Amino acid sequence: MSDTAMIAFLPTNGSWCKQDFPHMTLVYAGVITDRPDSEFNEMAKDAISAARVVKSFSLSVVGVETLGDAGEEVDALMLFPTPQLLVAYNMVAPRWNKSEFTEYLPHATIGPAGSAYAQVDPLENTDMVNEKSYAQLRRNTLPASIYFDRLAVCWGDNKMIFSLSEFDY
Repeated sequence: MSDTAMIAFLPTNGSWCKQDFPHMTLVYAGVITDRPDSEFNEMAKDAISAARVVKSFSLSVVGVETLGDAGEEVDALMLFPTPQLLVAYNMVAPRWNKSEFTEYLPHATIGPAGSAYAQVDPLENTDMVNEKSYAQLRRNTLPASIYFDRLAVCWGDNKMIFSLSEFDY
């Protein structure tokens, strides 16, 4: 059971991710234990306004880094932000950012530290190429870019998920 809130973008394909909820956090909104539930709706309204700026979008993966405090490290795909993504962040961060970090670092968590490097290079072993389908070979390969097509507003275990294509014109 979660007691935190966030606004995040969800990828169309999370096969590279080794956790249950593949996402790129736009803003971590902190612990909700003593906050009124009405803030959930207010946060959703702000998130939708920010999503109208980015609509559905793709970000290039620029590397893999290990992030987090000692004992809680995770591997993450580091993403190159678009100007629109930075505008969206600046729309929601002043009110909702409760993170200790004040600079936005777009990333998508892969899984526990070391999980990125456990991924398979499909062309490393040519015997595998003959035995498995393309889809099977690509399942454990890190992407060069990630396409985001949904917005999630999470408040504890409650989630509102919106299609970003609704904002495309």
